Amino acid sequence: MSLATMPGKIRLYGSYAVLVMTEGNLHQTVCISNDAMPAGAGDMIQGILRYLHVYESIADRKFSEGQLAYDGRVWITASDMTLH
Repeated sequence: MSLATMPGKIRLYGSYAVLVMTEGNLHQTVCISNDAMPAGAGDMIQGILRYLHVYESIADRKFSEGQLAYDGRVWITASDMTLH
């Protein structure tokens, strides 16, 4: 199993986006920094949805490797995007 975004659980907060992902009974908060969001996407939510498979793959890898921030969240930054 891998992390997948819960329907309707994508929100924009200032300079980052928050997604709630799930794997079975686990719920994981994932943040996407502004520098990792799609450039020139106009509607940022639609831009995130367009690349959701990429964000989910990165979040799943980082979660599996235990790459959690101090607050328990997975953060996706521009440096993560260069791998894809």
